[in-house]
Amino acid sequence: MTAYDDWAAATGQTFDAGAGSGERHSLRLASVSPARRANGWLGYSLHFAAAPDSPLQQQTYELSGAGIAEAVFLVPTGLTADALTLEAVFMVPDPAAGPDEEKR
Repeated sequence: MTAYDDWAAATGQTFDAGAGSGERHSLRLASVSPARRANGWLGYSLHFAAAPDSPLQQQTYELSGAGIAEAVFLVPTGLTADALTLEAVFMVPDPAAGPDEEKR
């Protein structure tokens, strides 16, 4: 299984998010974009929802939950009466790419 597969399987799950300040926040993984493969790379985005009054800012958070523990850089993308939305974007070497596929 790849990290992408782990995240996709965790859609809808709640994650604990910790920052350097020691504050803890609860995030729900709302969706994972379809994987995009090109030139030996795998790209995808994670979309999270937090309480609308969350003080979360653009920074790296230590996320844990659903069998995943990873530092993730999150960027707030919107605010509604129901939620603060955040996004993380990944572009990683594609584990399914053959050795002849050039990464550029």
